[in-house]
Amino acid sequence: MASAPVGTLIGALPRNGPGKTDIIVETIFLALDFVSVGLRLWSRHLQRMRLQINDILIIAALTILTARYAIEVSLVLECGLGLHAEEVAEIGGPDMVILFRKLVFVIDLMWLTLVTLIKTSILHFYLVIFRQTVFVRVVYLVLGLVIAFYIAAFFSDVFFCIPPEKSWLPDTPGHCGDSSTIYIALASTDLTIDIIVILLPMPILWGLQLPTPRKVALTFVFGLGFIIIAITSVRIRFFSNLDPLDITYTFSEIALLSSLVPLLGIINACLPVLAPAFKRIFNSSLLSSTVKKSDNTGSSSNKFHRLNEPELPLVNMNSPYNRHNASDAAGHISVTTDWEVHSIQASDTHINDIEMNK
Repeated sequence: MASAPVGTLIGALPRNGPGKTDIIVETIFLALDFVSVGLRLWSRHLQRMRLQINDILIIAALTILTARYAIEVSLVLECGLGLHAEEVAEIGGPDMVILFRKLVFVIDLMWLTLVTLIKTSILHFYLVIFRQTVFVRVVYLVLGLVIAFYIAAFFSDVFFCIPPEKSWLPDTPGHCGDSSTIYIALASTDLTIDIIVILLPMPILWGLQLPTPRKVALTFVFGLGFIIIAITSVRIRFFSNLDPLDITYTFSEIALLSSLVPLLGIINACLPVLAPAFKRIFNSSLLSSTVKKSDNTGSSSNKFHRLNEPELPLVNMNSPYNRHNASDAAGHISVTTDWEVHSIQASDTHINDIEMNK
């Protein structure tokens, strides 16, 4: 393998600590994202289910995330992300700093699209498994908030400078907004939406009649986003440290944290769907058959009915036995799968796991 030419920014990589850290961490988590999405698709296959809208949104997010990863690697290797702008200009020339600003402009827009796709996927998943009328209305309200924020943030980024090319060509006639103020405002709003999305299902999960360990497991599955919230909170702090005159170095403090948000977001969105794959791999039912569709239209009457679309088929409708000879064969029937009885009340949802062995 030929060594990098002396005088290029690739040759400066050994002393570019922030750049190397960025590439290593993003590569590891991107690999985990591919594993998570692969397990998600396998789980759907095990459930004999077609891909849902939330699955398609996650696949789209992973595709965009991969493209963003390639651009960010180019930022490090070709444009000197992590090095001081003075060194980048000295080694690569002034045009290299301009290219850096262009690529940052692109990955910012890709980041907004990514986090919106992930949040939309999570919210759609909520709509699929939780059917309480009030909850559904709240989810649609939050979904509208997510889309409205995306539109506002996208155009705020695009037209941060007028004309837009002034973002990467500072000498272009025109004007730009206050970068720190706008970035902090957008990041704070995004953080608030993240908190709402993560907290939405918690009251329902803890209202289920399940053993505490299973509730804790479900809380972890649905609540991994709290780590993302912590990262976003730290990320906001660094926006005030951005220096337009040393953008290649000061942006490196934000680049990794920004990348971790969608990288972890995809894992967070996939975890609640992975129970069938985990059960097949680890032969564990801790996360299996715990969260299913629940229909609650607010009726005041108590009803018992079989849950719609269970994770695994519970009955073989093509059984060779009919009701005339079922009693004769009763001694040979062994039911080993989990059954669930769903009790619907006006104000609460109860799910009881009943294991029958005959």
